[in-house]
Amino acid sequence: MDGIAPTLQLIALALVGFSAFLWLRAVKAHRHRRRIEQTPAYTAGGLQACQRLPVRAEINATAAEGPEGLLTAPYSQTPCVWFRVEITHHHYREDRGPGDRLEVERLFALHSHEPFTLVDETGSVLCAPDWADVDDAEISIDEFIASEKPPSDILSPAQLAAVGEGTDRKKCTSTTVLGPAALIPGCTYKEWVIRPGQELFVGGLIRRDDDGAVVIEGTEEEPVNISTHTEEEQISADWNKELVGFGLLPVSLILLATLLILL
Repeated sequence: MDGIAPTLQLIALALVGFSAFLWLRAVKAHRHRRRIEQTPAYTAGGLQACQRLPVRAEINATAAEGPEGLLTAPYSQTPCVWFRVEITHHHYREDRGPGDRLEVERLFALHSHEPFTLVDETGSVLCAPDWADVDDAEISIDEFIASEKPPSDILSPAQLAAVGEGTDRKKCTSTTVLGPAALIPGCTYKEWVIRPGQELFVGGLIRRDDDGAVVIEGTEEEPVNISTHTEEEQISADWNKELVGFGLLPVSLILLATLLILL
């Protein structure tokens, strides 16, 4: 029994650590759910008709091109209203020793800032995604290209052409641990898009621009929430995270205390 006691205690400590992570995730989910539940829902026409705009509002609408037209995602060339690209470098440390694993370093992240239109049967409003928390956007590119060194110019025409057409590219199921990215130095290229016609749930701060159009936007502290899921789906997902996170941590702490007393 004495021999396995340290092992059981280590397992309990690992469980507490994992439970703490789930607890923090549950706290974030609780705040997200409460914000959604406390934010009034409007139609586009209802917002436009307001003489005094609410501070915050949410809307279910269809994404459409903004005042500057459709955007083109840089790697997939997908016509879209919003995109984000992220490049992760998988490399060995400079002071590499025998058996060293690859380190993961995010080289580059960029998302579009151009406003796009949200349309429903009553009218339209603008969404300004300068500060945005985008949930479950479509992944248009997720590829790993083996290379000892990262590209010198990530958005150069040659590099843009290489992604999606290189002979040594591989699909990645994860940008951190699974697939070739865990074993071979190189870069993972990932791109997300929101296409025109995508149904969205959007919640954020409300203002009118100089032309009188209603704009939904966010700040660094309170980004606009853009989701491809409905309000009900988001609330259900948050409830599940809260149930697991708030329930597992007390159980794991009790288990750890019991083991410390008995062993």
